[in-house]
This record gives sequence, structure tokens and C-alpha cells, in this order.
Amino acid sequence: MTYRALYRVWRPQTFHDIVGQEHITRTLQNAIKEQRFSHAYLFNGPRGTGKTSAAKVMAKAINCEQGPAAEPCNECAACRGITEGSVVDVMEIDAASNRRIEEVRDIRDKVKYAPTQVRYKVYIIDEVHMLTTEAFNALLKTLEEPPAHVIFILATTDPHKLPATIISRCQRFDFRRIGSGAIVKRMREAVESENVKISDQALTFIARMAEGGMRDALSLLDQALSFGGDHIDLEDVIAITGAASHGLLSETVSAIQDASTATALDIVRRLVQEGKSPEQFLDDLLFYFRDLLLYKTAPALEEIRDRITLEPGFPELADSLERSRIFSIIEQLNRAKSEMKWASQPRIMLELILIQLCQTVGSEQEFAGERVSPSDGPAVLSSDMAQLLQRIDILEKRLKQMEAEGGAASPVSQPTRSEKRRPSLQPTVKIPSGRIRDVVAHSIEPQLQKLQSIWPDILGTVKSRSIQLHAWLLDGKPVALSQDGMVVCFKSVIHCETTSRELNKKLIEEVVKGFINRPVELFTLMESQWQEIQQTAVLPAKESGEEPLAVPKAEPLVDEAIKLFGEELVNIND
Repeated sequence: MTYRALYRVWRPQTFHDIVGQEHITRTLQNAIKEQRFSHAYLFNGPRGTGKTSAAKVMAKAINCEQGPAAEPCNECAACRGITEGSVVDVMEIDAASNRRIEEVRDIRDKVKYAPTQVRYKVYIIDEVHMLTTEAFNALLKTLEEPPAHVIFILATTDPHKLPATIISRCQRFDFRRIGSGAIVKRMREAVESENVKISDQALTFIARMAEGGMRDALSLLDQALSFGGDHIDLEDVIAITGAASHGLLSETVSAIQDASTATALDIVRRLVQEGKSPEQFLDDLLFYFRDLLLYKTAPALEEIRDRITLEPGFPELADSLERSRIFSIIEQLNRAKSEMKWASQPRIMLELILIQLCQTVGSEQEFAGERVSPSDGPAVLSSDMAQLLQRIDILEKRLKQMEAEGGAASPVSQPTRSEKRRPSLQPTVKIPSGRIRDVVAHSIEPQLQKLQSIWPDILGTVKSRSIQLHAWLLDGKPVALSQDGMVVCFKSVIHCETTSRELNKKLIEEVVKGFINRPVELFTLMESQWQEIQQTAVLPAKESGEEPLAVPKAEPLVDEAIKLFGEELVNIND
């Protein structure tokens, strides 16, 4: 005999065989027993959850020679004929290939004829959302008031694409994704009938890959049977699906946690050599971190128990990561996934995001100081972020104290051996001094004052987009605003460098554009750099038409005069 796929062999033939949809099968059984079934039904839900199978079982139950009964007997001529597809009164129509108005008109013309072989005519229209608008309009009247011997069962994966006039004429049943436990139980019945040994980890992995679809799970199991023979392990299933192994994913997480860039890049190299897809690996890594977060927040979930079954060392790895760190990594991976869709070299994008994740951890470790209580940090920040900010504050106070003790000779004194080992506290990114001076020279003072007044609102918008970026930007202060540029001054080195990163910079520029109604380029620098640029920059001309003046050095007498009489009345001459 010709071989049949497992999902066809194990297709439900009774309501009892439909797994994971008890809320639907019970309702349909009660309606059939009481003969209160409707003239039109709409079955919608994800693929492979039993919509078409439930429609065929219902067609057999209402046409069974022993019924209408809650379960078809599958032995009478009507049941066997419907199962084999030889009963012309039960028609299964694919709307994807019969979507035009002509096909629907043909159905409308034939429904008036009485059935010839069974009790009711049943039209099962699969993927009904593919019908054209004209075809839906042609079906409306027939669907609302069909003859007494006709039942319509519409099935779709996208109910939102159906007109409201169609949905309102049907009894709607929403099919759910099937739980992994029910899928594993069904697959075990299948492998036992095939006399094949398969590990629990392999079955659990297949159930996770199926994403709640029984047909997908049985198709993957069928493929695994062909690959593994009489005994199937987790490695066999991973090999046929192209997914990354759990060992490789946990190794990647450990490399990120240890800030080991070389290890992360070696993982990418091995991944490419094995023929794995960078896009698929990024998806797997994103879901892995998602499972880590779920374990720390809701460890009793069924899918988390499945993950622990697949990887016994998963809880220990999750405990080594802070919750705020996982949040940050998920956000970065999600942005990288969106960018990878348009990348010509997905491998380079994957290497880039792994390097960024490793270097971010390294930067946080480099600037870590004495441990402080997280309760002392700002209420809007996470405990880890509050600790980091307070450690930075401690370092800055120590630096000021060292400068005060060293006096004027400290800048030119030779550093000692212990000082050479200290990490550099100056910005590692060279600032575009010429461009910043140009922005300062053309700064528009009224607009800058307005920007400074709405700066808290800008920070609030940034916070709604990224809490972590909001924490870095809190230290910044806008000091210059021209027609196409904006300068923000920082006290903290790490805040300045982190804000200047490309992704963070673009987000801030986008938020500022929404407030001032024009695009500006963001420049960040330290207070010391700002003071140096101020001394050489040129102030913009005043509205009275006077020539621009160089920024003067601080003069106590001039400052006192401005305080007494106001800046408008004070005229400074050499």
C-alpha cells in the first residue's frame, strides 16, 4: 500500500479525537444531540488546530445513519463515504483556488436541490477569507437564509479579513493553540503504533516547534522517523529542523554574560559552517532570553517546565542573570531582528549585535564601584540601574576630591604606576569639535530656552520608548540649538558615551523632532569639553544687528552689573 503521512493517518475521526478543543466539541455535540444545530458556522483559529477535521466530523455526525448523534459511528455507508470523500452532498471547497464570483454563484444555484445520498448537504469552505468582495456579496443572502437541508461551515485562519456581514450570519467558534502536553501525548500514541523509541526531550522539542499546531507536530515527527529510524533523540530532531541546539544557545548566553566577544564570534563561525541560518539563530536566541525572563517572573508556566525538561541547567543560567539585564538584551535583539530583514549580510548583523551585547556588559563591569543599596536610587529606575548610577556618582566625587588635593600641579604631574592601571575616565569617542562649534555659533537663544523648558517632557517621551536610555539621558542638559543641530552636555562619561551610540542617538533625535517640528543632529560632550568650546566659540548676532561677540571670560564686575541692571542695558566695550 502507498505510504500515508502521519497527520493523515491520525486525523481525527470523532469529536473525542480532536485534542485541545473541548470547549468547541462539547458545544457541537450538545447541539447535535438536541438537534439545534445552526445553518452556518465559522471555525477560526491557527493552522493545524482541527478546524477542517471538526467540520468533517460534524458532517458525519449529523448525517450518520445512527443519528444525528453526538459521535459518528464511522461504520455506516454515510460515515465511510464522507471520510473517503465519495459523498457528493458533502463538499469541501478550497476558497484559495475557487475565490471568484462565478464559483460562488455555482454554489448558490445548487443549494436549492435536495441531497441525494445523506440527510443534509454540507458545504465546507476552507480558507474562506480568500474569497473576493464580489464573491462574499453573492454568498450573503444564501448564507443568511439557506434551504433547510443545507449547512455551511466556513474555516479560516484570518477572521479579521471577513466582512462583518458574513461573521454576523454564522455561529463563531474560536479554535485555540494546543498545549504541548496534549501534543506530546498524541505523538506518543503515534510512535507507539509505529514501534519506534523516541526520547521525551525530542517529543517536547517537536511540540515547542509546532507552536500549538497538531498537524505541524505530526509532520515534524514523520520527518524525524524518516531521519532517525527506530530510535530518535533530541539531536536528530534539531538536525532536521535547522534550529540551534540548546547547548549552543546557553553557550551564547554565557559568552554575553562573561563579555567574551571572541567566544561569541566563534559561535557564529560554527553556526555558519553547520549551515544554520543567522536569522533563525537570532529568533532562537530571542526566544531563549524570553524564556529566561519568564522563568524569573512566572516559573510555573507549562512552556517553562518544557524548557527545563529540555535543558536541566536552565534554572542555574537564569539565576545568574539580572532581570533588568534580560529586559535590555531582549530590546536590543528585537531591534536587531527588525534591521536584519533589510541587511544584505545577515551574518555581519548577527556578529554586530553579539559584539554590542558583550561590550555593553564589559562597560558596565568596568565602571562598577562600591556596592550600594538599590533602594537609594531613583524610583523610576530598576535596582541594577540605580546601583550603577550611584557607583558612577561615587567615582565622580572621588575624582573631584583628588583634583582638589592635587592643586594646580596635578594636570602636568606624571601618573604613578597605580594611576596608569586605572580605567580612563575621558570619553573614548572623539567629538566633532568643528561641527559642534558651528552649532554653538549659530545657536538660536529663544528656541534653546524653549527646548530647555520642555526638556522634562522630552525625557518623559524617551522614557516611554526606552527606560534604560531615559536613565542615561537624565544626566544631560541641552546647551546649544541651531537650525540643524543640538548639543547636550553631560557630567558622567558613561552617560555621554552611551547616549552617543547610533541607536540611542537616532531615538533621541526622533523624539526631539516631534517637539520642535524639524530634524536636528545630536552632539554629546562632557562639561570640560563644553567649557573649552565655549571659550573659542562665537555667539550668534543679536536681534539688533550687532556683530557677533566672542564668548568673554568670566568678569566679576560685568556679572554684578548684569545682575543689577539686566543684560539688555549693559553694553561691554574693550
